[in-house]
Amino acid sequence: MRDLSRALGYCRVSTQRQHTEGHGLERYIERLKQYGLTEEQIHWDIESGASDKRKGYNQVLELVRSHQVDQIIVPCFDRFTRSALGWEVARQELQKFGVELVFLDGGSLDLDTPEGLFTSRILAAMSAQVRDKNRYNAIQGHRYFQEKKKIYQAVFGFVKDGDRVVPNTKQYRDTDKTHAEVALLCVEMFIASGELSKTIRRLTDKYGLERVGKYKYEDFPRDVSSFRRWLSNPQLCGMVCYYAFDNEKKVILQSEHQGIISVAQHQQIIQILSTHPCGRRKYVTNPLVGLCKCAECGSTMEKRSTKVNGKTYEHLKCPGAYPKPRQLKKCSVRTYFRLEGAIDAAIQALKGKAENIAENMPIETTEEIPVEILELQQQIFKLKQLNDPDFNSTIKIKEQKLETTIKTSELNVVADAGRTQVLRNIASHFGFWEVVTREELTAIFHELVAEVVCSVSARSQSFAARLKI
Repeated sequence: MRDLSRALGYCRVSTQRQHTEGHGLERYIERLKQYGLTEEQIHWDIESGASDKRKGYNQVLELVRSHQVDQIIVPCFDRFTRSALGWEVARQELQKFGVELVFLDGGSLDLDTPEGLFTSRILAAMSAQVRDKNRYNAIQGHRYFQEKKKIYQAVFGFVKDGDRVVPNTKQYRDTDKTHAEVALLCVEMFIASGELSKTIRRLTDKYGLERVGKYKYEDFPRDVSSFRRWLSNPQLCGMVCYYAFDNEKKVILQSEHQGIISVAQHQQIIQILSTHPCGRRKYVTNPLVGLCKCAECGSTMEKRSTKVNGKTYEHLKCPGAYPKPRQLKKCSVRTYFRLEGAIDAAIQALKGKAENIAENMPIETTEEIPVEILELQQQIFKLKQLNDPDFNSTIKIKEQKLETTIKTSELNVVADAGRTQVLRNIASHFGFWEVVTREELTAIFHELVAEVVCSVSARSQSFAARLKI
């Protein structure tokens, strides 16, 4: 019988989907238990094998360093790491403390012999190659979908039709409405209330708390963050979005599928959501949430509140100087900045800009027609002159794009006019800032302020506000 008193098990899968749908992690853990390990001896992660910040992985290495481990049992080599560099770092730890790496598939690595060392490096290189190949295939797949304007999956209100989506005309539950009609109602209710949680409560009161079906597109989201993502999805207005969670790569394109709301409604949704960045009331107490940046490392400042003798003091701190466990410290600014100081800096910047606009900007402005609109109008005119039925579909697509461009342009003009009007009110009404509420400050700041940079010099705090206009 094996002596596993000083052994640990480790396994991982790369994604949550592999865990929930493929049950890969469950299978690995079960195999480690069958080998003879207890649940307390098994560590695991749901993360890429290329990452050296895996929680379970680092727990295993910490136990190795504390001389508590003689063996690490893994299903196979790539479940331990997929990084050649990461393996070299871990290998040095295992060699230093005399720990053996054992595989459930059979065999182990004797890192004290040239053969074992060579084999381990070959396995690390092969694992890294598979990782790179998977990544390459994923990137090529993204590019192909983007070039063809294909849609990965439908959201509530739509259903997949090949590589496209169409409004879901299936009856919703036992109502007299379709899924698409209920989705439109969700949007209208949110625009009317302007609050995510309130809209969800009204919808669940009307249609029930339990979701319909097993797929996400079959019902509206019941939690605030998911409902927020659904509302902001351009698919609702006939567009398609790629790299939605990467602001640098994010691309929104006009699609050929029919939307269930207008572009104007979608822009209105985005505008409302921008005034409540986190969608939760508790964040309204910080009107500059997401806007304050550290001058040294560029991190977004976090708010901290403390109570002293019944009085609440609000401060901002740099997360780079106060990292979470297992994260590296990347900033030396450990100053707690006064939130009121940052708010005052933003107000002063707006006051100065308001006075300048009130004095110099004419009330009526003449807007030039964007070049893109003129070019589309000319292209449509020339195609219609050809009087060729083969071009009808092309004309229709260009007309839809023209309509979208015009609406977007009009919304930009309205947004600029709204900013100007706010600034005129600030400049013309005495005592405006003395009576404004925190909720109103939140809306004003997120409409007009780009960022507030917090810096410290000779123990003196300073704030520099940069406006969007």
